[in-house]
Amino acid sequence: MFNGTVYQGGKLYYEIPVGILCLESYFPKMRGHLRNPHTYSFPTVMSVIKGLDIPKLLFNPAQEMVQPLIDAAKQLEREGVKAITGSCGFMALFQKEIAEAVSVPVFMSSLLQLPLIRIMHGEKANIGILTASKNALTPRHLEACRVDWDSVTVEGMEGNLEFWETIIEGKRTDFNVPELEREIVGTALRFIETGKLDALLLECTDLAPFARQIQEQSHVPVYDINSLMMLVHSTVRWKI
Repeated sequence: MFNGTVYQGGKLYYEIPVGILCLESYFPKMRGHLRNPHTYSFPTVMSVIKGLDIPKLLFNPAQEMVQPLIDAAKQLEREGVKAITGSCGFMALFQKEIAEAVSVPVFMSSLLQLPLIRIMHGEKANIGILTASKNALTPRHLEACRVDWDSVTVEGMEGNLEFWETIIEGKRTDFNVPELEREIVGTALRFIETGKLDALLLECTDLAPFARQIQEQSHVPVYDINSLMMLVHSTVRWKI
């Protein structure tokens, strides 16, 4: 099979295409979530940044968060991963610093797809972003992805109790899955209809498990962290 090929060692992981920089959280990661190892047909490895959680990143982002993420990214690279992603779309703020710190591809947020989505759908297309929190998402996040705030329409998950108490506030760690699905899919469908959207991007990785239901019911293209994961995997899968 290997025909005399030298298989280089010295790594902790082999043939692991993507390493994931993770916030510290304890709610379930269902299939379809990038932190569930059954979501993809390829292996991933995760590095949890202790002390960095969702409320801190969304509502109190600080420059002091950058170095722990860089350190974890460098460690993943040393251990053998071929690309690095983040577990939250709000990590877009740190895309530049982390990409410059390592030599493997870095894609910290699903928001990085926005320029490509614009090119694919045309200048007149109405592109929507469904985010965990409309109040927390700022022009800075989009600027980090080379996107003008006024070029997209934004909606948030505020007002959805199941989503908010479990994912955003961490008041409890158990999901009522039918209720969570109702909130996420319902919010997305209303957003698509009222916004007359031509395409929808899910900023939040916790929305991704329901992307298929949203697409099937709306018939509108839906992009998320998983669509970006599949793209990047296809570029590094042959490296050993």
